[in-house]
Order: sequence, then C-alpha cells, then structure tokens
Amino acid sequence: MGRAVKKKKKHWILRILVLLLLLILAAVILLGIRLVPTASRLQRALTARNCAVTLDVALDIQELTADQQKFLSILSRLTGLEETEWQELTLRGGYDGEAIRMDVYGRQGTLLTQLYLTSDCQAMNLHMVYDRAHSYLTEKAGLLARVLPDWNMGDYISLQQLEAAFGLELGELPDIQEGMERIQSGLSLPAMCGIILAADQWDREAQKLVYHITDSDSRLAYIRQIARKKGDSEWLKLLQLPEGMVLDVTIDLGGSQVRMGITGQLPETEQLADWSARLLWDGYTPAEGEISLMDQQVLNELSALLELLETILRQ
Repeated sequence: MGRAVKKKKKHWILRILVLLLLLILAAVILLGIRLVPTASRLQRALTARNCAVTLDVALDIQELTADQQKFLSILSRLTGLEETEWQELTLRGGYDGEAIRMDVYGRQGTLLTQLYLTSDCQAMNLHMVYDRAHSYLTEKAGLLARVLPDWNMGDYISLQQLEAAFGLELGELPDIQEGMERIQSGLSLPAMCGIILAADQWDREAQKLVYHITDSDSRLAYIRQIARKKGDSEWLKLLQLPEGMVLDVTIDLGGSQVRMGITGQLPETEQLADWSARLLWDGYTPAEGEISLMDQQVLNELSALLELLETILRQ
C-alpha cells in the first residue's frame, strides 16, 4: 500500500513538472512570436548600409596635448572666431558603409569645416577654413587681399598632410568604420532577440528599449563566454571594454526608422569633457563623388604664408 502511494506521488510530481515545462515552452514560443518581428526590424536597421549621425562634443582643453591646443589657437586667430567656438562642437552627417562625412558646427551654430573619415584616410575641409580666414584677414587689413591668393586647390587636407605642413602631432581618430563592420557582422536574429530580452527597460507601448551598460556588465560577460566557446576572436576583441566605461543607450523603434541615443563615460577619451550621440539607421543619403586632397607642395607654401600671417597678427 505504501509503495502504491509513493508511486502515485511520484506520478503526480512528474505530471506537474511536465506541465510546468510545457507552460514555460509555450511562454517562450509566444514571447518569441512577439519578439521576432521587432528583432527582425532591429536587425535590418542595424545592418543597414547607411546611418545618419549627430554627435555633440565638448573638449576638455586641459586634457588636449600642446600641439592640439596650438592647432585650435591657430584656427581661432586666423578665422577671427573665439577659441570657445572650436571647443563645443556639433557634428552632423552619416556613415554610408564606406566613409563617414560630417559637417562640423561651432558653439554658435557656425559651420566651421567638414570631416571625411575612412579606414585609409582622415581628412578635414581646409578650403572652408581658408575662406573664413581670407574674409576675416582681408577685412582686418585690406592690403592682405593682394597677398592672400584665391583658393584654387583641393578642398581637403589629410591628417598626415596637416601634421607635416604645420609640424604638429594631432593624434589619430578611431577607425569607426571597422568597429561598425564588426558589430554588424554579429547581429543575427537570435542575437537581436537576446538584446531585446536583456534590456533594462522595455516599453512595449512606446517601442523603446533602454540599457545601462558598464565594463563589468553580466550580460557582456555572458556574450564573452559564448564567443570564447565559438572561438570568435573578433567579438572577444570588440567586447574588451575599457575599465570604468558607462554607457546609457536608448533604442526607439516607435517611428518609421530606428533611432538610437548614446551618452556616458569613456575613460579612453579624457579629451572630451562631455559628449552624446544620436543615430538614425537607414536615414542618411551620402554625398556623391570623391573628395579632392590638396597637393603637398602647395600646402607647404600655404602653411608658410599662414605662419607669416599668424606672426603679424601676434604683433
């Protein structure tokens, strides 16, 4: 009799466990059905060939190198703009899968220059800076109109050319294109479902995902563990985040296009006192055509002329 009761108890426990497993499986399936359209849309957005970018940065002058401070000072004196105009910047443009093009605006909303960034070339539009300098200097001293030539050179100057011409070491910008390609290569549909489920806050009604990410985040540790098991060295390299990093990320799926906002602390960018980024995926129409770089010999002559003018301005 006792054995029969024991077997009966085991039987009911087994049935309850099976029922619980079925309920869990049904919940996962239902959740998956609801998640897949959102995850699929997010995947399509984040793997799009273009992305509009707005970046607000405030430079910490005390953290800039002597050469970087000197460069900002030269720009300020030649263009007649306050140095603060070059210290709080808004960059607007986008990424088209090959290059990042950004218009650079100063504190008062003045268009200062343009940037062109690829894995092989980092360049700024010197033509725009020269036009502003020409206007300011000739207005200040009319005779300079006879000395300063009209612009008939290529529009852009590469970072290497700039350093060589002015004898400065300005440092390199990070390879954003490579980072974007690495991230996009791992954005599978299951990964997107995981990203949605791992959100700190998921506002289903507003279709908004919110994340607070640190370098010691358990979610990142779990992804690293999976990457190690798969032998995915690229993802492991990407997930080695700097100590002390804190990011707040918002992904808005409520509109016709996916928007992303990013703020936080990046320990390896001490030169930024503050920053924030806004991205609109599949919302950027790239400019057509290639940029034209200046000839180095012409640039050296222009550099000598600008140095002479800078000396005159100091007196």
